[in-house]
Amino acid sequence: MKAQTVAAHRRSTPSPIRHFALVAGIGCVGLAGACSGASQELKETTPKETQIAPEVDAAKEEVTAVQNFEIECLDGLNAAKKALPALLSLGGVRDQENFLIPYNLLLVDVERSAATASLMNAVHPDEAIRSAAQKCEQETSSFITELSLHRGLFDAFATLDTKNFDTEAKRLVERSLRDYRRAGVDKDEATRIRLMKIDESMVKLGQEFGKNIVDDVRQIEVAAADLLKGLPEDYIRAHAPNADGKIIITTEYPDLIPFLRYAEDDGLRKELYIANKNRAGESNEKTLREILTLRAEKATILGYANWADYVTEDKMMKSGKKASEFINRVVKTADKRSKRDYKELLAWKKKNMDRRAKSVEAWQSSFIENKVKSESYSFDTQEVRPYFKYEEVQKGLLDVTSKMYGIEYKPAADVELWHEDVSAYEVMQGGKKIGRIFLDMHPRDGKYGHAAQFTYRSGVAGVQAPEGVLVCNFPNPRTSEGAALMEHAQVTTMFHEFGHLMHHVLGGQRKWIQQSGVATEWDFVEAPSQMFEEWAWDHEILSGFAKHHKTGQVIPKEMVERMRRADTFGVGIRTIRQMVYASVSLEFHQADPTTLDMGKKVRSLTAKLSPFPFVEGTKFHSSFGHLNGYSAIYYTYMWSMVIAKDLFTPFDKNGLMNEEWTHKYRDTVLGAGGTKDAAELVSAFLGRDFNYEAFEKYLRK
Repeated sequence: MKAQTVAAHRRSTPSPIRHFALVAGIGCVGLAGACSGASQELKETTPKETQIAPEVDAAKEEVTAVQNFEIECLDGLNAAKKALPALLSLGGVRDQENFLIPYNLLLVDVERSAATASLMNAVHPDEAIRSAAQKCEQETSSFITELSLHRGLFDAFATLDTKNFDTEAKRLVERSLRDYRRAGVDKDEATRIRLMKIDESMVKLGQEFGKNIVDDVRQIEVAAADLLKGLPEDYIRAHAPNADGKIIITTEYPDLIPFLRYAEDDGLRKELYIANKNRAGESNEKTLREILTLRAEKATILGYANWADYVTEDKMMKSGKKASEFINRVVKTADKRSKRDYKELLAWKKKNMDRRAKSVEAWQSSFIENKVKSESYSFDTQEVRPYFKYEEVQKGLLDVTSKMYGIEYKPAADVELWHEDVSAYEVMQGGKKIGRIFLDMHPRDGKYGHAAQFTYRSGVAGVQAPEGVLVCNFPNPRTSEGAALMEHAQVTTMFHEFGHLMHHVLGGQRKWIQQSGVATEWDFVEAPSQMFEEWAWDHEILSGFAKHHKTGQVIPKEMVERMRRADTFGVGIRTIRQMVYASVSLEFHQADPTTLDMGKKVRSLTAKLSPFPFVEGTKFHSSFGHLNGYSAIYYTYMWSMVIAKDLFTPFDKNGLMNEEWTHKYRDTVLGAGGTKDAAELVSAFLGRDFNYEAFEKYLRK
């Protein structure tokens, strides 16, 4: 796993309905725009930007815009509520035509509201709209919980005679019954009411947890420009002194990552690192404890030892115990490599910073790693930046995926967007539109600060085409002084997230919304996106778009080879770091939340697993957003990496653009959506069960 993958993740809206937990996992989108009801015809779903007429009083217009958004956002929810009584009052024998299909359309309507709320909360530039989106999300989540605990619906599913159903319809019924039971539908009324209250509270607390992180952007002041020594020229130009002569560096990723990697002032790096690791501080520690307490209560009510056992049961991992065993296996495998990496870091520090040093500090790791790569592996990450101009990278990515999957991208016409930096494309295959994608790729105030793919619409054959949104925070050509140059780590993040987008679109041609796109086991969904990172490391692929922004020279093959050799350094440390995060995620949800000392647990796991000492005065867990979205299953990233490395073996052997394999992968893994278990999809592609061999080779090479 590359280090940047930490930031590339799925946002999750808590939901007992399996499909919506997965859809929101990449992020559900929603816009301040018109929402139309589901129909049997293929629908166009066009996001619209809230327009403010200059001649109208701004305050009144803002109220109108918010009111319009609230109406539009709740449109799908209201349609679903109206459809439910008819579905429940159905007489006679229930079958696919009179029950499953109407139920499918009801979920399509629910998603319109859930999706609309989730993205608007993440990306809309108007804070009032974001607040309205939060309320819409709460109402929609409440109804989703009601559906999951609805005894009438459960009984209706239970009466279905599936013997004449096709495989996918049978799977839909079986999984629905399982998920109803997991939600607690068979409990008494008082217990079901309590479960509803728990879910409603967790949605609100989760929103609060995420908002606290987004809103708490911290900063340090740099006294003079000469203290920015080591940083790229374009970074320095973009951080001119303010009226007081101070240079402001924030904890936003475009500021944070280059500063920790390149700034030579160790004291400033430490100051920024601590500021970043204290975001949301005390407020989120309190909120997180409330979330953990509610999760533990829900798990107990449903008959599980803890939340970790509950949340892993329907995943590939199956139990918290197996997740713990997996983490231990990875730690053991990576231990030798990690110690070797750390030894090199410490040796450099002794030679260049402090000959008496006994340890490398966390805020020094990225900086020293870059120095070691430069001196020992003849590679400096700044050396490749001129070859990655944002516009060229985006175009190259579209070209690569177009060739891989036999698709085309056509700029979407007459689509009103939520911000001027957003672009939209129709995805075409054989002259037919199969989906639409939106690219929201640059930072701005109030916007979700990491990288994720959000779902705007899940594809349902004959009803609506899939639509997805990439939400990232890369350099902006419109506002950059000079070329908007990317780190290679950002390029791989971009490829990673686009892997999710392709999964969503290509897998979004299914009949049932609960099997659309990435609706497979949650601890598998990172595998396709992680595998696609490999394309960002291949010279043949990079040569199509990685060209020096001044000279036009294609990135040299020997530079890419040096880049790849240098990347092998630090893989042990990066893996162990991921296992620290995975252990925090898992053990927070195995412990008794009333007695859990979060800070002590993080210190303990850091001391046990990480080569870097715990940095006193930090509250990493308060800004670890995955603790809300992923809860106990952050191990997903490394588990998916095991599968991704194995999935890549046919491409490694036959070529990354080998049409036979790219199309087989498109159809058997991505295109299948959630119609089969993930292990079956992988087996169908590889011709065998997946194994650890490629992953362990990757760690030990």
